[in-house]
Amino acid sequence: MPNPIEELEQYLQENGLTRTEFHGTTYAWGFRENEPIIAYINEKDPGLAFQSIMSLYWASADYITKPWCLLVEAENIPPHQKGMLDNLASQYNIQLVSEETLFSTARKQLDNLVGILNEYIPENSENPLKMLGESIKGWRQEKPAKEYSYKVKIETGNLDIYKENNELTPNRKTIPLTATSGNNRVESILPRLVEAGETLVFDTEHRNLPMVYKLIIGEDSRIITRFEADKGNIIEATGFWGLYHAFNASKRLAFIEPNTGDILFNCTRITDDAGDD
Repeated sequence: MPNPIEELEQYLQENGLTRTEFHGTTYAWGFRENEPIIAYINEKDPGLAFQSIMSLYWASADYITKPWCLLVEAENIPPHQKGMLDNLASQYNIQLVSEETLFSTARKQLDNLVGILNEYIPENSENPLKMLGESIKGWRQEKPAKEYSYKVKIETGNLDIYKENNELTPNRKTIPLTATSGNNRVESILPRLVEAGETLVFDTEHRNLPMVYKLIIGEDSRIITRFEADKGNIIEATGFWGLYHAFNASKRLAFIEPNTGDILFNCTRITDDAGDD
């Protein structure tokens, strides 16, 4: 019976992923240096396994690259630590595996990656994972940007945070919002009021980030989304495109103030006869 790690590594190499050193992991593989797609921690001591996971996520700054998918093989993790891991896994892609499930879990996660980022894969590709890797490797040089505009109905909540002198007027005020659709979400969206009058325009383009959301609220309400791949990493890319697919499926996208749970912008897509993408 083949060694599970050798079997996994052979499959990854055949699909364009190479092994890379990454702090806190036993092994890691990616399409680009220092940006693991799949990382693996194998630690018999559950306490050490827990510390390794925490150091990768909670103990590192937001701008430090993290694995897109972390596979953890550890036994007998104490219930209180397991609860913290479950909470962390609601924010990041962390999968508990055994020797028997390591390869199948990695395959399933990579299939998910291909499905989420299919916009970067030529149609009818014989090896979509490898073709995705070739695309990702060229993002920084080729600077692919994909933008979509949707006709929507936008219901607004309490927008007092954006007021200046008790009036909605363009200013620099903003608060982090969470964009949600279905089971997908993107945190720390920072729209700023850039136009006010008969039409309100909120835009995140003031930040040098890969994803842009622009809300136009008025007689012809629209939401414009854009992803600039050269500025982003894999976690940011899958966050944006996961939300994109969910929005196209559900036709609903909400921007929520996470501390209160209040919905500030509730968008429902309106599709005309000709389509609206």
